[in-house]
Amino acid sequence: MSTSSSSWGLATVVVGGVALIVVGATGGGSSASSLNDASRLSAPLPVAGAAAVAPVPTAQSMGPSTIAVPSLGMTAGIGRATMQDGELTPPLDPGVVGSWSGSAPLDAAAGEVTLTGHVNYGNLGPFAFGRLAELAPGELVYTTDAQDKQTAWRIDSVKARPKSAGVDPAAFNGTSGARQLALVTCGGRFDAASHSYEANVYVLAHSVPAG
Repeated sequence: MSTSSSSWGLATVVVGGVALIVVGATGGGSSASSLNDASRLSAPLPVAGAAAVAPVPTAQSMGPSTIAVPSLGMTAGIGRATMQDGELTPPLDPGVVGSWSGSAPLDAAAGEVTLTGHVNYGNLGPFAFGRLAELAPGELVYTTDAQDKQTAWRIDSVKARPKSAGVDPAAFNGTSGARQLALVTCGGRFDAASHSYEANVYVLAHSVPAG
């Protein structure tokens, strides 16, 4: 979820009795967006194709398996985050974010959809989640499932959590509970010594009626 191609930043959370490790390859020279003075960095990364004022997307304009954030002018495909030996790694395609394998499906009536993406990665990018920390409660996010059915989500919270504190369990509820959306990436200050961002950014949202 963080950047570049050198060392790896790890954070763990126990989900269903299994220790889940969220992995972000780190290094490079770019910075993530910040949430507060304690984690303020240089100017946030632009997102490819961002518009000053983005219209509310329709399912037809988005296409299937897509996420759109009008306030950021961002649209990205939804693929799969890979899991191996308990390690969760987002896709390396700048235009694709990844769904956690334990996530509720995009078309489910209940449960939490968890999507993770890089801020940047080496010389690739900018990545779709590069400005995730700029979002604010009340803003809308849109997703479509494989059948091109659209869901609107209203943001409840945007927060940074130090990686030293582990992964936020609220972003990994899986298939149980209320219908929610969790977006996860790296953030906070970039530590050049450890080649890693010091925090993860979590955006939590609930589904709202279309229109």
